Amino acid sequence: MCDGIRFRFDFSLVGESNLRGGDGIAAPDFRKMMALVDDAVDTLAAKHRRGEIGFPDLPFFVKEARAISRDAAALRAKCTHLLVLGIGGSALGTKAVHEAVGGAAGRPGMALSVGDNVDPDAFFPLLAKLPMKRTAVVAISKSGGTAETNAQLALAIAALKKAVGKRWKERLILVTDPSKGVFRRMADAEGLKNYAVPPNVGGRFSVLSPVGLFPLAAAGVRVERLLAGAAQMEAIFRHTKGTDNPVRFAAAVYAHYLLVKPKVVQVWFTYGAGLERIAEWWQQLWGESLGKGREGRAPVGQTPARAIGVTDQHSQLQLYQDGPADKVFTFVRWMAGREKGNVPKAGFAPDMAMLGGRPLRDLFDAEFEGTIGALWSAGRPIVRMEIGKRDEEHVGAFLHFWEWVTAIAGTCAGVDPFDQPGVEEGKRIARALMGEKGTEALRADFAEKVSGIRRAEIRIGEDLPVVPPRRKGGK
Repeated sequence: MCDGIRFRFDFSLVGESNLRGGDGIAAPDFRKMMALVDDAVDTLAAKHRRGEIGFPDLPFFVKEARAISRDAAALRAKCTHLLVLGIGGSALGTKAVHEAVGGAAGRPGMALSVGDNVDPDAFFPLLAKLPMKRTAVVAISKSGGTAETNAQLALAIAALKKAVGKRWKERLILVTDPSKGVFRRMADAEGLKNYAVPPNVGGRFSVLSPVGLFPLAAAGVRVERLLAGAAQMEAIFRHTKGTDNPVRFAAAVYAHYLLVKPKVVQVWFTYGAGLERIAEWWQQLWGESLGKGREGRAPVGQTPARAIGVTDQHSQLQLYQDGPADKVFTFVRWMAGREKGNVPKAGFAPDMAMLGGRPLRDLFDAEFEGTIGALWSAGRPIVRMEIGKRDEEHVGAFLHFWEWVTAIAGTCAGVDPFDQPGVEEGKRIARALMGEKGTEALRADFAEKVSGIRRAEIRIGEDLPVVPPRRKGGK
């Protein structure tokens, strides 16, 4: 059963009448952006009808979510730990949801570890600390050709074989394309448990697919409720008109700061435990979807930056308030926190007596309002977003909201929000440097380009003669 979701989306501090300094949105400009948003929504709806994009359908995969929940419960009866192998969209959504709903606290789930980096100094210790006799592994790659995940998987399989011998196949689950790719062939050849990612759903839009649903269900997250919240947001988006539609309103605001008064940075200030990982998920979604070249026009994009309230008020706010006016700010918080408690009355200097006997949350909330007030006074455009509750329904709705806002803003900007050509180029070069068959020409071309770089290196402690230590009392 899913109760109604509650959100507050406040766009007051981007309006021209409320924002000094010339960075506010004038009413005529906003009307033009809303018309552009309407056209973008029509374009995306046509793509959806043709089956080119699939993320709008994911909230309604309830039958699949129930089956995944049953499978996850069966796995929990055998194993206590789950290792997720994936990178980018194959990992960030899982981490975001898991931490946003409170992690393992009070949940009958497996202990969740996510290996999303091939740094040996991080991955080997992660693998070593897991009790492999009680650990299952989920490897996620739509193509099955992600070099980082493949390297991790080879190491994880070796660890499983050492721990459980021939039963290693019972402990390995693959999430991949339904019909093609390396992982699909491996799943079919070895008879491995597997789940399919819809072909028209890209990695950064895939958290509500088996990419996120299976590991989250195994960790005790109620994934049916996650989808139920997203379905409510989908209904709001589809059936609410004009400026009462939060998705369309937000897309118009952010598209304005992409196209009309470009701000090269968007800063998310998060206030509330568990929101940091959602910001990390959003960072990939926003940056990878919108940072694109445009034929015949200047490239478009906005660098996504994260700040944690109140910590980063003391490390970044000076720049944001008095530095370049090249940023738009989004403040995100829970409407209500879980923990309660007062600051003791005694022991304060007279000028800090205001703290004594007050809930600690009063100070936290005042910091939220004060930071917004300071940036607003400096003429910075600000959007406030408040999430009604820290649970699966609200988190699912919020993630789906941002997927739509991103898709619409990118379409308004004239880019494809669903591709990532820059990322693919980096992968091609990396694979060539690793000696992949058929990449000899690319490797040679890259080596030639690098050889032409005029070096300006400074090395300390390299190639220096070794001086033996002097003996005590000697020369």
